[in-house]
Amino acid sequence: MLAFVMFPIRLAPRQLLAVCSAALLCSACGITSAAAPTAAAVMATEVRTNIAAPSATPTATPTHTPPSTATPTASPTATPTATLTASPWPTPDAAARKRIVRVPILMYHRVEPLPAKSGLLRAGLTVIPQDFQIQMDWLRERGFESISLYDMQNHLALGQPLPDKPIVISFDDGYRGVYDFAYPVMRAHGYTGTLFVPTELIDKQQPDYINWQMAEELARAGWKIEPHTKSHVELPGQPHKYILYQVLGSMETIRAHVGYQPRYFCYPGGEYDAEVIGLLKEIGYWGAVTTRFAIDHQLKDAYKWGRVRVTGQETLRDFALYLAEPLPTASPTPAS
Repeated sequence: MLAFVMFPIRLAPRQLLAVCSAALLCSACGITSAAAPTAAAVMATEVRTNIAAPSATPTATPTHTPPSTATPTASPTATPTATLTASPWPTPDAAARKRIVRVPILMYHRVEPLPAKSGLLRAGLTVIPQDFQIQMDWLRERGFESISLYDMQNHLALGQPLPDKPIVISFDDGYRGVYDFAYPVMRAHGYTGTLFVPTELIDKQQPDYINWQMAEELARAGWKIEPHTKSHVELPGQPHKYILYQVLGSMETIRAHVGYQPRYFCYPGGEYDAEVIGLLKEIGYWGAVTTRFAIDHQLKDAYKWGRVRVTGQETLRDFALYLAEPLPTASPTPAS
């Protein structure tokens, strides 16, 4: 269990009760630390987006004590939030170790018109809307059905059925174009996506990124909103407290907005090490995605699942090759 003394937190009686209730709930449900947030993670819920970065010394400003007439409710049977009981960890069955599944996990960044005089970096992160439309049309024509990482893990762990040709469509960084251009096209095809967001950039309401109202709308439409740290920093080599701040803070911020416990992490820059993976497991993440290429997956690799990067420079034939599909009869070049 995490020793959460690294963030000095003064708990009022109401907050202490919430921690105890959550701990009792987890115990009653048989949830282990690998399956659900630890008590420390529940404590962190009380300070979601207001957690100070570890590099800053916390102030000693005293908290306001409620007047004695405001007696907090002391009933341990108070209705818990849905995020504490939803999505129990899929305990692997006897056949889980042998299962391998082909599920391409597409990795997009920007879907939007490419600005004039864009550099190579921007061009390599941008799929223009016309090409995205062509790719989604082709996926539908080839019989692909979108699923989530939760669906894939349930198949690998428990053998739950998947569509004949499943695919995960993921987007990194939370750029506004995903909402403006990708979302309508995918909705028309009956597809949903997974959006990995650096929560601090969303909090700041920068115009290049979606806002929380958009993220909540996507979640209601069946999309999964998952953490990409708070401030999009590469984690290996960082102090332990800082890594905790980035991975737990982003998890709790998303939970506060979308109403469910996010379980899948995306490593900024695709960088990770044993310490980062160990902390993800302890906090309650079920898996993570990287930037390395892979289309076949096993449960043992859940914290380093590979993906298929889509840069915007591919032809449709390239796209088909990535997915190990028969080549299309025509190979249009990306629209200019």
